[in-house]
Amino acid sequence: MLARLGFKSDKERLVRACQNLHDLVYIYVSSTNTIFRLLNAHLGTNFPIISVKENFSIKDNLQLLVSALKEMQATMETKDKDVQESISHSLYAKIAGPITSLQDKITAVKELYENYKGVVERIMGVIIAVMLKHDNFLDTVESAIHQLLSSPALSLQVSELLMDYADIVKMLQQNETPSTTEGSSSSSGTSQELRLRSLPSSSSLLVFLQAVLRGHRSIKRSLKIAADYLEEAFRVLKPPCEGFQTFVKMVEACIPPITEKQQET
Repeated sequence: MLARLGFKSDKERLVRACQNLHDLVYIYVSSTNTIFRLLNAHLGTNFPIISVKENFSIKDNLQLLVSALKEMQATMETKDKDVQESISHSLYAKIAGPITSLQDKITAVKELYENYKGVVERIMGVIIAVMLKHDNFLDTVESAIHQLLSSPALSLQVSELLMDYADIVKMLQQNETPSTTEGSSSSSGTSQELRLRSLPSSSSLLVFLQAVLRGHRSIKRSLKIAADYLEEAFRVLKPPCEGFQTFVKMVEACIPPITEKQQET
């Protein structure tokens, strides 16, 4: 029936955007935990493994992640300074510099191990620390969050991103205001406000629906606006996450060559 009413396209956009944002939050946390585990194993740190808090908003989850990364970054600053004082400038530049190719980075890592394995302790952890110090993931995440501060999409609880589509439409129907003329806009505004107040105050959907229903839009229009908000949030948050995933994979690829060298000795 929804397809016949013309809702199919916006329905698909809404459901896909919700799923994409839900998955993205988990990928952010998973990538961060991978780095924490590597540092704990190779540098002797004790960074706690974090988890997605389903009853928290997207924004709150990302801010908790940023706080954890800032704590990590402070430790990396100290380690990075120690390394700069211990190895040659040219080799440090190869480790800390931008990724030209994975093979070049692995070659630089092997060179560091061969030349400084008796000088630098926990050499694999040190390498990870230097690369993290010069990665801009933290800055890009904070910038993305700042860009979306006015978006109601970030107020949604992670668990509500998996809400059944039929429940979303039902909520919109329950809070929809009838089409009105300009002369009756004031009374309709009061009706809309009262209906929105009928939602549980603890629901993050209240904030989201207030934005979606602004302007006395129909359900069909509301679905489009809701999908627009969610797709925009995903578009802004996706690049930092993908960049960090690439970085994590590069770090993981650098570990086996060092492990092999250590086994040879």
